Amino acid sequence: MIRIALFAVASLFVSSAHAQVHKCVDAAGKIIYTQDPCPANTKSGSISRSVIQAPAAAPADSAAKGDAAKGDAAKSAAPKTAAEQEQAFRKRQQDQAKAAKESEQKSAEAQRKAENCRNARERLTQYEIGGRQSRINAQGERYYLEDAQIEQEKARARTDVAQSCN
Repeated sequence: MIRIALFAVASLFVSSAHAQVHKCVDAAGKIIYTQDPCPANTKSGSISRSVIQAPAAAPADSAAKGDAAKGDAAKSAAPKTAAEQEQAFRKRQQDQAKAAKESEQKSAEAQRKAENCRNARERLTQYEIGGRQSRINAQGERYYLEDAQIEQEKARARTDVAQSCN
């Protein structure tokens, strides 16, 4: 018995969810959408459930472009088939993937340049601090740079900073 009562109450709620929408236009041309029927002093209209398409090109633009442009505009305004929609979707996906790849490459290039700049500045800082600078030769032995060699390395580091940090 309780199940039947619950079913009846639920069906009342469901039936009220299927309300109709009315489009009313008053004397001033104002459009009103309502669930109630339109008043007597307004003009009622129906609501279309069709898909809204992009408007065709403006008449002035169409006249300037000629008959070929009119044919293209009519063709583009026509509904697309499923195959055409799929092709357009795949093209958008490819374009997005290409743009993402390009931005990733630009980001990687910017990161590489920043790393080169940081390394060049660190080397220049090491030379400008002063003190003894050492290197390791091919035999694995440590040797120290002379003052002239340090100045050459410092000049090379300055040019690297100038090139890398622009």
